[in-house]
Amino acid sequence: MTVSASTEALDVDARGPVTDKTEKAVAEPRASVSIGAVAVRLFAMMRERRWLLLLSIFCGTLAALLSLAPYAAAAVALVAILQGNVDWHWIGLVGGVALAAVAGRHLFFSLATGLSHKIAFQTQQELRLALAAKLARVPLGFFDDRSKGELRTILLDDVEGVEDGMAHLVPELSAAIVAPVVALALLAVIDWRLTLLALLPIVLGLVLIGRVMKQGEGPTHDYLAIQSRMAETVAEMADGLPTVRAFNQDEQATARTQRIFAEMTHFSDAWMRHAVVPGSAAQVLLSSHLLFAAPAGLLMAAQGWLSPTTLAAFLAIAYGLGDVFASLQGISHRLMRQVQLLDRIDAVMAASELPVSAAPAAPADMLLRFKNVGFSYGARQVLHGVDFMVAPGRCLALVGPSGSGKSTLARLIARFHDVGSGAVSIGGVDIRDMAPDALNRAVSFVFQEVFLFAGSIADNIRLGRPDADDDAVIDAARRARAHDFIAVLPQGYDTVVGERGLGLSGGERQRISIARAILKDAPILVLDEATAFADPENEALIQDAIAELSRERTLIVIAHRLHTIVQADEILVLDAGRVAERGSHAELVGQGGLYARMFAAHEAVANHRHADARKGDDVGQLPLSAEARS
Repeated sequence: MTVSASTEALDVDARGPVTDKTEKAVAEPRASVSIGAVAVRLFAMMRERRWLLLLSIFCGTLAALLSLAPYAAAAVALVAILQGNVDWHWIGLVGGVALAAVAGRHLFFSLATGLSHKIAFQTQQELRLALAAKLARVPLGFFDDRSKGELRTILLDDVEGVEDGMAHLVPELSAAIVAPVVALALLAVIDWRLTLLALLPIVLGLVLIGRVMKQGEGPTHDYLAIQSRMAETVAEMADGLPTVRAFNQDEQATARTQRIFAEMTHFSDAWMRHAVVPGSAAQVLLSSHLLFAAPAGLLMAAQGWLSPTTLAAFLAIAYGLGDVFASLQGISHRLMRQVQLLDRIDAVMAASELPVSAAPAAPADMLLRFKNVGFSYGARQVLHGVDFMVAPGRCLALVGPSGSGKSTLARLIARFHDVGSGAVSIGGVDIRDMAPDALNRAVSFVFQEVFLFAGSIADNIRLGRPDADDDAVIDAARRARAHDFIAVLPQGYDTVVGERGLGLSGGERQRISIARAILKDAPILVLDEATAFADPENEALIQDAIAELSRERTLIVIAHRLHTIVQADEILVLDAGRVAERGSHAELVGQGGLYARMFAAHEAVANHRHADARKGDDVGQLPLSAEARS
């Protein structure tokens, strides 16, 4: 969480109504839910194990049919008793069959559940791997517009929710369709008139369920969206708590959290008013199949239009019909949830991927060229006709005001995005025609903010080359000036650091990042002001490490501290996405243009520092020219 100078975004009244947006979402349906479409989609996801799936459906359906056996047995016994020819041996046999059917029902239900969960867990694993593989193919810029909380929710919670649909919805839905059909067929054979009366409240209940489902897709979508924002807010609170405490914004941050919680409460209240009442009425109707049939049957028997034995048999079997329909309400809720979960997963799976050339070309050398490059974020043009080249082993520094396009230009080198116009090439080959793995091997990044995974320091360094042995890891750490602080840690290179490198200082994390880049040994290196947040002592160590890292490599440096790039082979000055100036430090200062003004301002700030700090600045220059680095 970032606390800005204004806390207006945090200063909310969580006690008042949020908006009427949620109310509208509940009141206005978006689209009808297709049972068939959801079932087909779930079947498609499990098609690799369709025989196990069919076996699970068969077992579930058989369990549902066996659940009717006790009622059928009761009907047979009642008919025998009412007819006066009671054969207690026969009655006992019927009862035994009913007990066996109950045992069989539980057995087949367990088999169906076990099989469906086995299928669901395996499919769930495949789905997560498919999502991970998809995320590996999308442009890295894809992640700029999505929070980590959103992606975490999709990869973990949404896939977990789909598992519920695969493990329960498909087998239970099939059983909920087949068993009622069989039960109604039996009832129709006994007496079609009473069957129609029994169907009346059931049909009304199904109509209500259909209405709830039709109106429920929008609210279910909003519920999942609010739930996702809750997860993001909580994660943001946890990450930003030190900043919040430092700026004494506890109350405002708490109010922001309360706001999203209040939004969920408001949504739940609206959902209660619009869905729970008709849903409860539907549940009552689905279990009220005897509401008309029972009194009508008694009247018909009293008038002699129906024999008592027929009425008894009908009522005994019809009594069990309520159990069969009782699961439909839960199935409808699962169905609406599956629609939204699948939509969110599909949105990731449908994301545009970086096009991959069918015949990848290999660059002849590491000559980096931007040829009339233009690029936009949506409707906002950020680069205009940028044209330059960097020879192998040379250093180019990118400077310019904030928002001038420096970081965007650097990210295009690694194909975080594809250019809108023009081309970026390496060794005469458009990077869009290079194999993604080849491009990744050619370019390394050292960012301002270092991400370290929860794991050992050795594993974090080995990320640069997973097959590297321990000697290579230690050598990279030595060259990155990281070995000394690693060696005195409790477990040395096996020391486990927390997520994002918690437990290490910023300078230590940066040197581990540099060791990672050294181990990768890519010929093109992009530095995004790696010393921007370092203290003087760490800055000197990081600069030494970068000097080692940049030896004999093509170097692209995004510079904010201008004193660090005065020895660069060439400086490219960007302004509003265009190349405003280019040349060496001395040439640009002599021109008296934008760079000269920026450097003069930089020097003015430096002159206000303490003498020792200024002395540190004087020696804090990277040997960036090709000659110095060789």
